[in-house]
Amino acid sequence: MATQTLSHCYEEIIEWCWASEHELITNPHWTSCYLIDGLLIDTGAPGGVEDFRKFVNSLGTQKIQACILTHTHEDHAGGAHMLQNEFNVPIYASEKAIPILKTGYTYPEYRQVVWGEDGVLPVDVKLLPNPISSMSGKYTFHIIPIPGHAPEQVALIEKQQEWVFVSDGIQTKYKRIFGKTSNIQEDISQIYQSIRTLNQFTEGMMDLTLFLPGGKLFGKDLISEKLEELWNLRQEVQELNSQGNSVDEIVRKIFGEQDIFALFTHGELSKKNLILSIISWINN
Repeated sequence: MATQTLSHCYEEIIEWCWASEHELITNPHWTSCYLIDGLLIDTGAPGGVEDFRKFVNSLGTQKIQACILTHTHEDHAGGAHMLQNEFNVPIYASEKAIPILKTGYTYPEYRQVVWGEDGVLPVDVKLLPNPISSMSGKYTFHIIPIPGHAPEQVALIEKQQEWVFVSDGIQTKYKRIFGKTSNIQEDISQIYQSIRTLNQFTEGMMDLTLFLPGGKLFGKDLISEKLEELWNLRQEVQELNSQGNSVDEIVRKIFGEQDIFALFTHGELSKKNLILSIISWINN
């Protein structure tokens, strides 16, 4: 397993990153959690629980006093059960996330290779207040629903500091999404609308810092770039669709042939799912 601990914004933010080093994974898939003044955002993956426990123990006097889960996917909620049961940390999540987290769930073998085999264990979750302050009251985070990647997903925005924690709400490139028979059903039109919402909420924040997993920091330009990318992709698909191209033909003309992701995930994560979601967006 690979871990790294980073500090941001004059050490006001500690980011803990974890990735599996399975032999089938050529590039590490990072997940992150962030500690800001006693408030933790996300808890990593089930496969990283032992490393996550070491990180929590290493904090010393910088205790985690509360935890927010941005959404229920295993790479962000996987350590919540341990954090609550061993360290007595209260866990908060959105209303839509609560029933999923209270029962827990398992996930397919191909995701176990990346995120661990144990599944997401049940957690006693509290409703996330909006806004929520860090433990000393130094920072206040506004909660913005950003469905699309997950119906229950939220972003956290600290207006004064111009910090935005989006988890997986924005990808650096859109080539494929989850769909088909997966319990993750991504909706590209909702993703686009959620990015628009973030763009509107952060209007005027010229020094904005956007936090994505794996130590990736971006400015506000990324938001406008993703809006342009997705809208241009929609226009391209619409044109090819109107010419009578099949879904598979559209995939090939825009992205080339299907790749290892589609094969490895039995079609649950694929370029084809992205094109199908865009066509649904066009038709609605």
